[in-house]
Amino acid sequence: MLFNSLEFIFIFLPFTLAFFYGMLFFGLRRYIFVFTVIASSIFYAVWNPPYLLLLGASVAGNYGVGVLLDRLPASRARSWVFGLGVAANLALLGWFKYTNFFINNLNSAGFDFTAQNIILPLAISFYTFQQIAYLADVARREVRPAGIWRYATFVVFFPQLIAGPIVHYKDMVPQFFGRHVGRFMAANLTVGLAIFAIGLFKKTVIADTAAGFSTPVYAAAAAGEPIGLLAGWTAAIAYTVQLYFDFSGYSDMAIGLARMFGIVLPVNFHSPLRAASVIDYWRRWHITLQQFIVTYMYQPLVLPLSRFAAEMRLGRWASFGVTVALPTVILFTVIGLWHGAAWTFVLFGLMHGTYLAVNEAWRETRRRARRKPGGAPTWLDRLGYHALTLLAVIAANVMFRAADPGDAVAIWAGMLRFDQLPQIGAALPATAAEAFSEPAVFLALAWALILLGPNTQQIMGRYRPILAWRRWRGVAAPAISLTWRPTPVWAVATAAALFLGVAFVMRGQSEFIYFNF
Repeated sequence: MLFNSLEFIFIFLPFTLAFFYGMLFFGLRRYIFVFTVIASSIFYAVWNPPYLLLLGASVAGNYGVGVLLDRLPASRARSWVFGLGVAANLALLGWFKYTNFFINNLNSAGFDFTAQNIILPLAISFYTFQQIAYLADVARREVRPAGIWRYATFVVFFPQLIAGPIVHYKDMVPQFFGRHVGRFMAANLTVGLAIFAIGLFKKTVIADTAAGFSTPVYAAAAAGEPIGLLAGWTAAIAYTVQLYFDFSGYSDMAIGLARMFGIVLPVNFHSPLRAASVIDYWRRWHITLQQFIVTYMYQPLVLPLSRFAAEMRLGRWASFGVTVALPTVILFTVIGLWHGAAWTFVLFGLMHGTYLAVNEAWRETRRRARRKPGGAPTWLDRLGYHALTLLAVIAANVMFRAADPGDAVAIWAGMLRFDQLPQIGAALPATAAEAFSEPAVFLALAWALILLGPNTQQIMGRYRPILAWRRWRGVAAPAISLTWRPTPVWAVATAAALFLGVAFVMRGQSEFIYFNF
């Protein structure tokens, strides 16, 4: 079931909220976890009922491993149980997501394996990572199992089940016992609805409109047609707009839905396209995935590499290569593959890993220079850094969107056809009416909103819209500030965003991009 579907907005959500608050009103809080699991299971089963059994088996299996980890003392056996639990999760993900990818590549190398008829289970990438994080937290004695229904709620809570944000058990489950659930129903419903309306508007009005400008060009590239300068840049820029508003819109909707139930989720996006470096971009893009990678993959990988560099007495740059550049490139290649079983995603991850390694090297060279008088970057430097970051992100997104690497190369080649500039100038619209029908106007407005306007949590900042809001409150302050309040003006604005979001659904319902991962 999609958040932007009419059956979800007008049937599933109202009935679920009514039952949830009805149970609280009649003193049935102890059954909240059971109800949440049942409602979330219905939500998931609408997509493909048989795969609900797979999700249930995954939840039960990981809960059992967590209980065993909690009971075992620190020992080699405990490490083996943890390792086997993680391996089982990765094996399940690998079978469903990567089996045919490897078969097809082996067949390309001359083998003759039969491709399997496998349907990728919805949300498997997300609930696999979320449960691996849980097992790691139990192994570290940071959390303890507290009942199968609580654990199942943590995994399948429908606002975050399909595409995140990736949450931690210790952050979410205790909230069901907190004062926000039940006691502030009107406030939670109002704030949650406003956040949901913003997300729906971003998805259906902005992202889906941008898709109309990018999709035909990528289809032309896939068909082998030559791509011109204007078409190439339009497709690349429009897809970056689409991807940002699609995924951040989904995250807003998830955060808003959870808030309607009194649950506060972590932030997933914080104006990443205003970043002045690729490092800062990844601190603000898909934040919960980045935090998972750093905590559960990067740090465990870097520690032994750092010991190796120290034992070998490597020099400054050799040590940098071993302890920073190498793990960064490896892990971002893995992140690329996590997004999808295709070489385009692998290359996308490799590109960003290389970007980050170069960015870290640049920071290393500039660290001493910045300590000298006049060494701090000027506003012109920062503008250049921001422009370079955007170009790098847009270029990588071309690979992310393309059906195969050849299509991405065709788009890039079109973007470099600067010999066509005179033709573009001759084809500029002659009247204002023609100008406003051009994608350039829509994209200019979208980018103005991205670069100058507040993000959703900044608009809703008075009401603690996300976990750890104090940390993010002062980051990427917008040029144009807007603050949501329960006033008639904002009520009209919220209703308008919700109405337009629903109205644009009527032109054709589309899945969220990250539902495919």
